[in-house]
Order: sequence, then structure tokens, then C-alpha cells
Amino acid sequence: MDQISGLPEAILHDILARLPDRDSARTSVLSKAWRETWSTFPILSICSDQHFKSQDVTVDNYHSKIDKVVDYVGRRLLRLRDLGLAIKEFKLIMDYVDHKCMAHHVDLWMKMAIESGGEVLHLQLRLPGRYVGRHSPDRFYELPLSVIESKSLTKLVLMDGIRVGQAFLTHSIKLYSVRILKLCNIFFGHEGIIDHLISHCPLIEDLTVIDCAVYNPPIGGIPQVYEFSLVESLFLHGLHKLKKVYVQGMREVYIDAPNLESLHCCLQYLNTYFKLNLDSCTNLRWLCLWNLKNIAIGDKWFLELFSKFPFLESLELDNFSMSQRINISSAQLKVLKLSYCSNLEELNIDARNLLSFAYEGNNQPGISFQKCSNQLEVNSFSDVDFRDLCSLRKFVQNIKPQKIWASVSLFICLSILSEPEQGAFQVSSIPPTIKRLELQFSPDYEALYFPFMNYLLSSCCPNSISFSFCSYVHSKAFIEFLYETLMGRKEGKCHCSSSNTKCWWHALKIVKVICTFKIDENADFKTMLDALPTCLADEKIGFILEL
Repeated sequence: MDQISGLPEAILHDILARLPDRDSARTSVLSKAWRETWSTFPILSICSDQHFKSQDVTVDNYHSKIDKVVDYVGRRLLRLRDLGLAIKEFKLIMDYVDHKCMAHHVDLWMKMAIESGGEVLHLQLRLPGRYVGRHSPDRFYELPLSVIESKSLTKLVLMDGIRVGQAFLTHSIKLYSVRILKLCNIFFGHEGIIDHLISHCPLIEDLTVIDCAVYNPPIGGIPQVYEFSLVESLFLHGLHKLKKVYVQGMREVYIDAPNLESLHCCLQYLNTYFKLNLDSCTNLRWLCLWNLKNIAIGDKWFLELFSKFPFLESLELDNFSMSQRINISSAQLKVLKLSYCSNLEELNIDARNLLSFAYEGNNQPGISFQKCSNQLEVNSFSDVDFRDLCSLRKFVQNIKPQKIWASVSLFICLSILSEPEQGAFQVSSIPPTIKRLELQFSPDYEALYFPFMNYLLSSCCPNSISFSFCSYVHSKAFIEFLYETLMGRKEGKCHCSSSNTKCWWHALKIVKVICTFKIDENADFKTMLDALPTCLADEKIGFILEL
């Protein structure tokens, strides 16, 4: 008995809104009731790959495939209009099509959505080719002025293949209800349009600006040769509702928003000038800065940062130049992540409320924690190389105090494996016990299986070992090799044979296989291994180890 189909239409629409776009569209074939529900569903999400694949498009069938999309969208919109229903969301994602020939259709669709009181408009029109300089502005879809006349829009997303003309500087903007604004890889006829547009969104709470550019007239009068340059500055004033900002590609950012809580700022190119002014953003709680190599990071920088932002709880720094010795002290900090911070050799952290610390990079400094929380988790994302076998072991051993070891997790992301030097695995003490060891790769050659495993397990004693199949691209042979070694079914010479320190896996009592994909809980290991996805997926297989 199908009881779901008998639910009120509002509930069925809510169910559809929670499904992925492709799945919600498929419900129209379930029954007549679901077909009627789909025809009145006020959320239109049209993606070109639902109708055709770009690789299947030829010169002969191009127009016929586009006509099918145009016909489908037109019928859906007209149906809603004839029923007097509002179009709450209109999402159009078209990849690698001639947007110039579709412009009048897109204009009409957006006009219908806006006039019906649409709340969400998402427009993404990707052109072929990686570099924008390959296309003249005429190839981009020109955004109509009617978009900024909408008083009902609460979310506006503009991405790829869209240009905004200079007329937007003088036209009346009525985006009084917009709370979320995202501008990504779009092109402006004047650099001041971005600031002008944002300043007329008084209720904006969430802003994203990524790699937007300005196009200039043809160089030297030569037709079809245009000059593109990234929008380099962003000045935001008087936005009292603004809470979250993501900026990428800018060289100068000024934000006057007293309620700003989160800022993610990424410089497009390394070693270039960058200026950031957040003097009025005293309520900042989350800060992420990427690729700001020109800013020298030392103790003074951290002191000023925590003094200026007393409520800062989460700090992420990526690709910075640091002093060799860094001291970080904060009573409010809960999350800290440092990635690829050059020169750093010693890091001292005094943050009694810190719950999560992550370190990623090629250099592995000594790290000590003072007054640390009992709930602290430490994650290290490491690249390994047999040419420097001691680095990982030293890194783990140099994490102080020793009680932290039980919370340390290692994520081995990349390797450059070659034959290790003789004696590289000799150790004089039992390595520290860590929480987990996750491998996102495996050795390419069978001859390296045992040296690599021996290297890792002489550096640390993990309570669990897992393989992330999301990026695990090699054969399953290494996983099977490790399993058989742990279970004692494959013998091999190891460093403990000539040392007073015994390999830790000799004391293993229990090895339990775990996996994240569906499998019979009574299945043997070989069956589990065969059930691993054949394509890349976010699945894991691994081992729980008890000594």
C-alpha cells in the first residue's frame, strides 16, 4: 500500500526538495500522483548533463540536443505560470554550450522566475577551455538588469561564462532581501561593480567572491583581442548583517562588518602583495588564510591577532613563511590547522581549550602542548620519502607531552618510494602508540611492500590502520600483504631480528577487519577485499589492532 503518495502536496514537495536533483526528477515515473507532484514542484533545477553528455555532442546533433533542453524548461515554467504557482528556486547549470544562441531563452526563464516571486536564482554557464582569455566577452552570457530589480531574491549565485556590463553601476538595485551572494569566475565591465552590487544588499549574511575579472576593450583596436585582469580589491562598508565571507583572488580586502564571524581569504598567486583590514570585525570567530607568503609570521603576529580578535576560536594558516620558533597562546582557541608553513622547526602551543590541531607539510617540527584539553585530537597529514626515513618517527616522538600520543592520527598522503638504505629501520626504543594510521596510497612495486610497512610500523604503533579508497589508486595486493603479515601468515625478515627492541606486531593479540561499505558481517577478508569499489569512492577498509 503506497501511503506516501497520499500525503499532502506540501509534504511531498518537501520530500522532493531534500532529494538530489536527479533522484527528485525520477519520482515523476513512479505514479500519476508523483507525476502531478513533480509538475507543481516549485524548485526547478536544470543541469545539461541530465540531458546530454558534452562528449556526445557533435556538429550534427548539437541543435537538437539544445532544443530538447529548451523545450523541457519552457514547458515546466509555463506549467507553473498557468497554475499561478511561484517559482521558489531556479537553478540552471549549462556546460560547454553556445550561450550566445541561448541568451534570449535564458533571459525569458529568469524573467518568469523573478516575476513569480522567486527566492533563489543559481546561474552557471561554463564555457569550454580553461583560460578566459581564449574567449571574447561576446561569448559570455550578458546578465540582464532585471536580476537586480528583484525584491524577492534571498540567494543569488552567478558562476562561469557570465558578464556584467557597466550599466549595473547606474541602474537601480533592489536586492533588499538577498542574504546569500556568490560571484565566481564572472566578468565585469568595470571593477567598481562588485562593491556597488554588494553595498546594495543590506541584509547580506554570506558572501563569496572567487576569481572575478574585468574585461577591457580590444587591445590596439585589434578585433577579438581582449585584456582580462582579476578584480584586485574589495571594499565592504556598513554591512551589519554580514557574518561569513569567502574571498579568493584579491590583493586588497577591507571589511567593515562588526558582526562578521567567519573569513576565508586566499591569494591567487604566491609571493604577491596582499593587504587585509579587519579592524572593525572584533567578533571574528573563524579565520582561514591561504597563500600569503609575503606576510612574515612570528610570535608578535599571533599576539596581535588574538588581541585584535578576542573571540577567535578557529584558525587555519596555509602556505606561510614562519619563524623557526613559534609560540601560540590563546585561551579561546579551539581549532588550529597549519599547512606548509616554511622554516618552522619548533612549535609551542598554550591553548587549554584547544580541541583539534592539524599539521600538514614536508617539514616536521617539534610540537609541544601546554595546559592542553583532555579532548584534544592531533592530526598530521604527511608526505613520506624513503630518503629520509627517520623524519616521521622523530616527528611523532617530538610531540609532547607523551599523553598526547593517544590522540595522534597520521594521514599518509603521498610517497616517493625507492629502495631504503641499509640499517634505516634500526631503532633503539619502542615507538609511541598513536590513535590511527590512514594511508591514501600504496607502494607501486611488491618489492617495496615490506620495507614500506616496516618503515611505518617502526615509527609508530597505531591502534588502527585504514586505507582511504577515495584516492587509493593502486592494486589491492598491498592491503592483502599487510593483512597476511599482521595475521602471521606471511613471514619476512624485520629489524627486530638484530635489535633488543621487538617489532610491535609480534605482540598482537587481535586483528579485526573493518570496512565502511556494505558487506556480510561474517564475510572473510578475501570477500571484503573483492567487494571494494572498482572505481574511486569514499570508502575505507582497515584493521583494528589490539596488543
